[in-house]
Amino acid sequence: MPPLNLVGDYGGGSLYLVAGLLAGILSARTTGRGQVVDAAICDGTASLMAMFCDMASRGSWRDGRGSNLLDGGRPYYRTYACRDGEHVAIGPLEPQFYAEFLHLTGLADDPDFARRDDPEIQPRLHVRLEALFATRDREDWCRLFEGSDACFAPVLSLSEAPHHPHLKARGTYVAAGEGGWQPAPAPRFSATPGAVRAPRAATIEAVAAAWRSA
Repeated sequence: MPPLNLVGDYGGGSLYLVAGLLAGILSARTTGRGQVVDAAICDGTASLMAMFCDMASRGSWRDGRGSNLLDGGRPYYRTYACRDGEHVAIGPLEPQFYAEFLHLTGLADDPDFARRDDPEIQPRLHVRLEALFATRDREDWCRLFEGSDACFAPVLSLSEAPHHPHLKARGTYVAAGEGGWQPAPAPRFSATPGAVRAPRAATIEAVAAAWRSA
């Protein structure tokens, strides 16, 4: 399970507060007037659900875990266990990505997988893909899908993620003290790149002064 504070504290709260503050600053620069930015976590979380509310209103999203397009209810958008007990994730929703996935797995000519959106056959596809992914280790599947557009990825632990080739090439994680890792600053800026610095005791006023002088 992902850390669920991503939905409330980070997504529904901080994300909308930052966007609101930036919009308020731009507005104040234009109009000369300030305003209150009200960024409640419940409002932001509800806003993040806009697509699903729309799907539910049109009858294409149902209550019930694992019964919908993006919650594991479709055999082509979920995670699977491999032979070694590790997991992989697939998500080839678009036709061209799905065709690539079928080609690489040898299922391109299988009539069952041509009916992927037929509710009657989906349980069978789930079982077949579970059996298929259980025939190889995670690294074997990674080698098969490497460089493809099949919307495939290994499910990595926090200790594995910094060592993944793509993340290493981008420098997505940086070494932190005592053998630990921290995500690098994001987003990235070409003219004013960020960096992870060692913590030091400081007051709020000192930190704010340092930011203003940077």
